[in-house]
Amino acid sequence: MKSSALAIVVCLLSTGLSATLCEPLTSQSAQDETQKARPSENQPSAKQDPPAGGYQPGAGTTILAQFTKSLDVRKLKVGAEVDAYVIQDLVYKGKVIVPRDSKVVGHVTEAVASSKEQPHSRLGLLFDKVVLKNKKELKFQYPAVITALAPPIKWNLVSTTQMQDMPVQMEKGIDTGGAAVSAIVANPNLAGANMRATGTGAINPGSHGVTGINGIGLDTTNPGITVIVSFKGDIKLQFDTQMVLRVAAPPEK
Repeated sequence: MKSSALAIVVCLLSTGLSATLCEPLTSQSAQDETQKARPSENQPSAKQDPPAGGYQPGAGTTILAQFTKSLDVRKLKVGAEVDAYVIQDLVYKGKVIVPRDSKVVGHVTEAVASSKEQPHSRLGLLFDKVVLKNKKELKFQYPAVITALAPPIKWNLVSTTQMQDMPVQMEKGIDTGGAAVSAIVANPNLAGANMRATGTGAINPGSHGVTGINGIGLDTTNPGITVIVSFKGDIKLQFDTQMVLRVAAPPEK
């Protein structure tokens, strides 16, 4: 109280102004405390929360997938849901973010069947998100487009007598009193139990265009959407048709 009164007297003596226009003199430490208590214009007054949803597949993310069912352009309508499943783990910073067998959810943007006047057909598809096995959804930063198509992987059977390649459970058959391999040889009904499947014709994330499917191509005129186009007749894609999905780049302003 005394310091405030002294400050007013000093101000009056030095300037001759009224006391109402003079501010009390304060110490440097008091000014510092006031500055600390005052929020900065460049800093938020409260801690900002991180974006909700966690990891979000951004532009350029590539996913290998296969359709969960066959597609017929005549049976599809704009807005209809189209599902696929991931066939290769998606790794981010050394961790598997999207494991294989996760579901990719998309929708139809265009469905035009062929006719006498229009021999070609068109099927537009965009994919919006991934649904993990625990039902958690990872929405793409921007819709994912198809950059490559290929028929289902061809599985071949190769004979083997290696125990590690046989099914975990198989029919017991005749007891030969010897090794499992002898039991297989002695039991014709186990034919196929010693078969190992190998796949051929798989595409990779670097694949582009349509491979192995006659009569169709990809219209990529619009970078934000891919349309499957037939050269003649209706578009029909088999169950397990392979595709490469790529999260599109942000639209140009």
